[in-house]
Amino acid sequence: MTGASEYAVALFSLTEELGTSDTAKEDVLSAEAALSANPKYIDLCDTPAISISEKLALISEAFKSLDVSVKNLIMILAEKHSVRLFTAIARKYVSLYNESRGIVEAEAVSAEPLSAGQLDAIKQKLSRMTGKRIQLKNVIDRSIVGGVTLRYMGKQIDGSLKARLSQIEKSLKNTIL
Repeated sequence: MTGASEYAVALFSLTEELGTSDTAKEDVLSAEAALSANPKYIDLCDTPAISISEKLALISEAFKSLDVSVKNLIMILAEKHSVRLFTAIARKYVSLYNESRGIVEAEAVSAEPLSAGQLDAIKQKLSRMTGKRIQLKNVIDRSIVGGVTLRYMGKQIDGSLKARLSQIEKSLKNTIL
């Protein structure tokens, strides 16, 4: 059985060769969102109780606007009762796409939404630090109280007020009177 990574590499190689990677990336994300929102549809596509021809007709209709390579992959997955792999395939495809274009996905976690200027400043700073283009997403987490926590390339820079207060608390607990 072929794994999600192999499917993603094959799809990425094909779309690069065809020059459709940009469109395919958007369609992969769109299909992944649709499938994740409808787990019963995944079950339907993966069940052996429905004929392959019926499944392919359903997929063809449901995903008719997608890049043909992406739609064909979903059909192949349905034939192999493996549509459930699509989320992992999508993640790997986006990772391959971003890597090939020098893009790093990052998160700025804050208690309140950051302004466009703040997000732009963070993107520029991370871009200088990494030498890559940054795709930044602002995630709201009220528990951090204030400040910003940055997550990128498996790293985390915690500049949140919650982290600072925690450090002060540890320092005070370790103080001998």
